[in-house]
Amino acid sequence: MLFPNPVKTSIQEGRLAIGTMIVQVREAAIIQLFAQYGLDFVFIDMEHGPYSLETAADLIQVARLAGITPLVRVGETRYHQYSAILDAGALGIMTPRVESVEQIRAINRFMKYPPEGERGFSRLAAHVDFADINFHDYVIQANRNVLNIIQIESKLAVDRLDELIAEPGVDAVVVGVDDLALSLNVPGETHNGLVEDMLSGIVMACNTRGLPWGLHVPDVDRLEYWIGHGMRLAIYSSDVWMLQKALRDDVQRLRGQKQSII
Repeated sequence: MLFPNPVKTSIQEGRLAIGTMIVQVREAAIIQLFAQYGLDFVFIDMEHGPYSLETAADLIQVARLAGITPLVRVGETRYHQYSAILDAGALGIMTPRVESVEQIRAINRFMKYPPEGERGFSRLAAHVDFADINFHDYVIQANRNVLNIIQIESKLAVDRLDELIAEPGVDAVVVGVDDLALSLNVPGETHNGLVEDMLSGIVMACNTRGLPWGLHVPDVDRLEYWIGHGMRLAIYSSDVWMLQKALRDDVQRLRGQKQSII
């Protein structure tokens, strides 16, 4: 048995996958909500979010049961971060701050079973849905199924982009525009010309190689623009951004209403 990874299939076949990220909310119902409204995937953010492995594992299981692809952003490039999350049932991992080929090679080792990597196997974990499996067939399928996403978030990574995206095992690139702006000394200015120029260069390089790429922003107009330029991995907003937008817009609207005495 192997839980399918429709997101990897979609983006490799040139189709768009749309999802979001949770950064603070730990309630399982939010995963069901995202699935109900048609999102293809949800990222659990273990880089900036407070999630423990135990909490992440619970959310991953809800996602699998709800039919939405569970992905995780890890905080560090360490073996246990990858193996534990994949054993919990995640179908892909996004690694932030990737800047070297050596780092990508380590990620590949951590995410793949031998002979392609060094990941250890557990028969007693959620990634096999606690079922009896054909060990040989499962390992082959799992290596094909797992989604390896790297984040390009710095000028150094952009300078090394050609060699990074040429490294075997990279399935997709996500551009971190906030950190990219920070590395260019224009913090918060994600529409700055320097950022836009680098983003355009990353897009061109990925499109030339046929490598799926994406953005994580709360701006639907910006996502629509880049979808029109070949983006296949649209990471729309987050739990916090969605709540902020609703509160900002609706509370301001209510405050602006005039009261009358009846």
